[in-house]
Amino acid sequence: MKDRLRSPVRFLELEREKRRKERDKASSRPLAHGVEVVLGKIAPAKSRDPLTRLQEVRELWVKVVGREIARRTEPQRWREGVLTVAVDTTPLASELQSFGEQALVADLAESGLDGIHSIRFETGHPRGVARGEGYQS
Repeated sequence: MKDRLRSPVRFLELEREKRRKERDKASSRPLAHGVEVVLGKIAPAKSRDPLTRLQEVRELWVKVVGREIARRTEPQRWREGVLTVAVDTTPLASELQSFGEQALVADLAESGLDGIHSIRFETGHPRGVARGEGYQS
């Protein structure tokens, strides 16, 4: 009497199993790609240097605002869709906040800065500008 548990696997069964695995693998590819993209944004790989990303943001900033304003401002942080920019004078920070924030957000998004939704302007001294009389630390 033949032992049913020890019957040899047929060629046809192996081929069906291969096709089933290929279908499963093909159907999970879009999901796997989506998961990679989301993980890349939430938890970037160690090889991705945050300073390099900030440098890219600074280069975009110069293109969007122009050299004159870029000379008096500098992006300091880029996190979770909020760009923090140091501005050398309070009146310029106020003017950029009041009149230019939404336009700058739109221009930066159009230039390739994905996920930006607001800009926070802080009065500070970008790029180590010499602090004049009356500066208190």
